[in-house]
Amino acid sequence: MISKKQLTKDYKLQKQPVGVYAVHNKIDNKMFIGTSKNLPAVIRRFEFTLQMESFPYQDLIDDFKKLGKDNFEIKILDELELKNETDKEITAELNQLEELWIENLKDDGVSFYNKKV
Repeated sequence: MISKKQLTKDYKLQKQPVGVYAVHNKIDNKMFIGTSKNLPAVIRRFEFTLQMESFPYQDLIDDFKKLGKDNFEIKILDELELKNETDKEITAELNQLEELWIENLKDDGVSFYNKKV
């Protein structure tokens, strides 16, 4: 039987999906765009923080409360295929990919919750 310590170690060595995600207000076509080096974890965190009203963007919390959970979706927009990039290289690639998504979505008439947009 594998010990808890070994399971924890094995989990930490696994490469998690890396990429760009969105929290999408389907009614107003408004999005929060972000990047993560662990997409499954960030999606779980967003679901929790929105429900607990502890998300850092108050206007997103207000819309979530007003419109309800069913009118929002959290989705992965893009994933990076990692080879042997350094953490710094991954961060740079994620930032470029995020900017590309924001520009493309702006062209499609999407508005954003992000402060940096």
